[in-house]
Amino acid sequence: MEMRFGFPLVTAETIYPVLRELGVRPWEDTRPPISVQEYLAGVAGPLGPDQLVELKFSPRIEVSFLQNPKGRNERYFRHVGKNWATTFVLLPGDLVIIVGEWKQGSRDVTLVPPSGVPSNEDMKTDDPYRACAKREFVHETGIELAEVISLSNGNGIPVSTRQSTQRCFPFLGIPKKPIERKPAKLDETEFLKGVVIPLTDWFLLLETGKVFELTSIAITYLALRNLGRLPLIVGG
Repeated sequence: MEMRFGFPLVTAETIYPVLRELGVRPWEDTRPPISVQEYLAGVAGPLGPDQLVELKFSPRIEVSFLQNPKGRNERYFRHVGKNWATTFVLLPGDLVIIVGEWKQGSRDVTLVPPSGVPSNEDMKTDDPYRACAKREFVHETGIELAEVISLSNGNGIPVSTRQSTQRCFPFLGIPKKPIERKPAKLDETEFLKGVVIPLTDWFLLLETGKVFELTSIAITYLALRNLGRLPLIVGG
């Protein structure tokens, strides 16, 4: 397997087979899914201390009380999720670092630039998502960044404008030179693998609907616009 910058070099045709060889594949169900209410009621068995701790990862739903333009009072439900940062980096040779991971929500192997949620230490900084973007990129790839540039003016991109508070904060990362890769520092709950793919092949995946994360599409466009690689076309 050909390597670049310490990562397997893949194409649009080989990325999914390579990720599968690296261990990124669908997980097996141990039983059919149940609702949170059924889970709390003990349908899957009594909840022990470990299961009670896991409840902190359960999505929180809140109710908004609003008045619509016609003066009618309405109630709306929305999911309160954790915001996260994603960092797009273009390496020499027009190679993009992409992380493959199976996601239990959509039940797909997803392709995204390195991403993560702010840590407690990140939240103590003036710009938690900038700090998160740099830290998570280093942890997932082992490559340090000289700087990260916000691609959303610090406001983030809403994930689902009607149903969720959650936002993705996209950044463009500039690697330190010379580029050196150190060992990655993944959490115990992270089962992801990184690869590098030529930019042209990455676009082919995007255009053929083989990338399932909308934020991956958005950050690619925003990063390349920032780099001057996607000139704005006005008129015919």
